[in-house]
Amino acid sequence: MSQIDYANPQAAKPDLGVIGGANPEADEGSGLSARQVATIPLTISVLVQLIYFVAYWIPETSAVPAHEWWLSQLSPLASTWLTSLGQPQVPVQVGQSGVPGTALLICGAVLLWLSRTPYWLGRTAMLVPAAVGALVWLGTGVSLAITGTFSSAAFGFTVMLAWVITAGYATYRCYLADAPAPVTKTWRAGLPLLIAYALVGPVPTAVGRFLFAPGIRDAAASLQANTVGLRLAALWTPSSVLLYLCGLLVGLCIWLAYQCWPPQRDLSFVGRVLALAVTIVLTGLLGWPANTLAERRVTALLYESPAKAVHFTCGALMVAQPDAPQQAPRPVLTLVVNGLTCRNVTTYSGYRQLATRTLATSVSPVKASTPDDQPIAGRIVAAQYGDVLVLAASNRLDQHASTLVGLRVSDAAELWQYSCGGRKALAVRFAGVPAGDQPTLGHQTLRERTPAVVVRCDGRQLAFDPLTGPPR
Repeated sequence: MSQIDYANPQAAKPDLGVIGGANPEADEGSGLSARQVATIPLTISVLVQLIYFVAYWIPETSAVPAHEWWLSQLSPLASTWLTSLGQPQVPVQVGQSGVPGTALLICGAVLLWLSRTPYWLGRTAMLVPAAVGALVWLGTGVSLAITGTFSSAAFGFTVMLAWVITAGYATYRCYLADAPAPVTKTWRAGLPLLIAYALVGPVPTAVGRFLFAPGIRDAAASLQANTVGLRLAALWTPSSVLLYLCGLLVGLCIWLAYQCWPPQRDLSFVGRVLALAVTIVLTGLLGWPANTLAERRVTALLYESPAKAVHFTCGALMVAQPDAPQQAPRPVLTLVVNGLTCRNVTTYSGYRQLATRTLATSVSPVKASTPDDQPIAGRIVAAQYGDVLVLAASNRLDQHASTLVGLRVSDAAELWQYSCGGRKALAVRFAGVPAGDQPTLGHQTLRERTPAVVVRCDGRQLAFDPLTGPPR
């Protein structure tokens, strides 16, 4: 039998390596990398839900450029039940169940949890949520193709593909890697996310509205059709500051709860539990005044006049409404005049804009007098006859009334117009006003038995029905 000798008898004996040339250090590094990649699917799902959550609870964000396009494109990943109480926010969501978005969110959370387990069998189980995500992606593609809405959600479908690819890659790498090193939790764990949450102000505000003032969300949504002003009247209020702080405290509660898990037997754990309890109490104490202020603001937005809230106006006029039952409060109707030349007339029901109209002549300030030369007080000279509002307007430098305009209260439509011709001044008296006579405003009935607008023009006097206007 032959014997093999080493050239260097002092050399260490060679060890048998692992078949395939695996590198333990590389495996450890790839394990950490896989764990980081496993956060991507959950991050995608959470970000999409937050976008929809903020869009629903803060309707004022509808002014963001391409707002509806983004919501439509990301709709396959969104869950309407988690973000908007089951209400679709864009047309493409009508008829969608939101199950795919919910499934991807749950699978993303499970995937991240399994990627951190030290057990190989647990990391192997990552194949299940990854496979479910792939099936959801395929099913969504088939559904979009059948319904013919693929183009309206193509970007979201691509983002879903990124979700599937990153989930599959994380599953593959965790399967090959050794058990990941345990992560030592410190007080800084999760702190960057809490700071980012606080800095992105709309998110805590949306959380505050959701938990403590859902009514102000509906009031804000009713104002989004306003084109002249007050579209942000539900947002720029003291209650929004309190709601933001409430939402911020909710985020702090979640961070402290994360710090308290798993339970430990030391003084630092007791301190974290006490901090969590104090934060929960503070959230409740702050939520009560936030809710009270928000409800008061909701009442003002729905029922009160916005005359003092509208800035840079030429004047405002309260408009009477038909009598309503005592148990059914009705919003105040207000006519607001604005614009550089005071020719824009807008009617509001509460703070909600009903209609706006640009007149040919200015309606504020207007100087006028009655046919017997009694001056009429006020910047706006007007009288209301049911659903018709008669306004005096002027195109003269001295601001004397030269035109009368009949507007329909409900939509500010111009029903009729009367003038003496050119820029000639006129005198006016409003007879039979339903609200009663007020001589200082030109509302005075003399011999008239029916409602009438009495006009003196070039020494001639004319009376006509305010509902139908002057004879043609």
